[in-house]
Amino acid sequence: MSILLTNDDDGVRTLTLNRPERRNALSPELVDALLAALRAADDDKAVRVVVLTGAGDGDKQAFCAGGDLGGGLVGDGFFEQHLARGAFADLLLALRRLKKPTVAAVNGLALGGGFGLVLVCDLAVAADDARMGTPEVKRGLFPMMIAALIDEVLPKKAAMELMLLGSEVQGARAVELGVVNRVVPRADVRQEARALAKRLASSSPAVLALGKRAVVQQREMPFEQKLAFLRDQLTLNLQLEDAAEGVTAFLEKRDPQWKGR
Repeated sequence: MSILLTNDDDGVRTLTLNRPERRNALSPELVDALLAALRAADDDKAVRVVVLTGAGDGDKQAFCAGGDLGGGLVGDGFFEQHLARGAFADLLLALRRLKKPTVAAVNGLALGGGFGLVLVCDLAVAADDARMGTPEVKRGLFPMMIAALIDEVLPKKAAMELMLLGSEVQGARAVELGVVNRVVPRADVRQEARALAKRLASSSPAVLALGKRAVVQQREMPFEQKLAFLRDQLTLNLQLEDAAEGVTAFLEKRDPQWKGR
């Protein structure tokens, strides 16, 4: 049985973490499989959007329980553990740098590294009862690997509360803090995520790729540098064939026919 399932549907590629017996915890093998799958998705022109979700039913239903402390992500020795942590960092970078938009379909608990996967995706839909957070500190560990994302996404005080107390968020509070875009009944999570993905897939892939890259790159810049950089990116945007097609289609009152360039 594959630890990562792949499904393609009209430009939307869904990657399903498939270790339900471990609540889809991240083993080294699963991290490697995700990295390979993301590279393949980025290189496949037919893929417009990537959806990330977890397998499982009933009590076993989860998005991702984080690193597999029972013999997975932590490795056997000091060096192996360090390498495994590096692979997880590579996974977060791969998701952030992916040219295609990403949507997390959070069908159950998302803890530790799994919470990091939610935060790094561009959009997220969660079950209204999905528990999300960082319980590591209660086990003598600090959520170091995802601290950068928590600090970036959440308000400062909420971020520190989550990390220092090992707190969790769910429901309307998760939306309020910007952790997810919306919450829905658990049975509707994948359908709602797919609806978002379809809306994304209807836009120009070239424009979305350029825009996503610009947003990611400008985050670390001083404000004045951001403005200059984004002005340059707008100039590049206006040179795309899809930009001309979008304006023409608007004026002609028809749907645009994107060429992806």
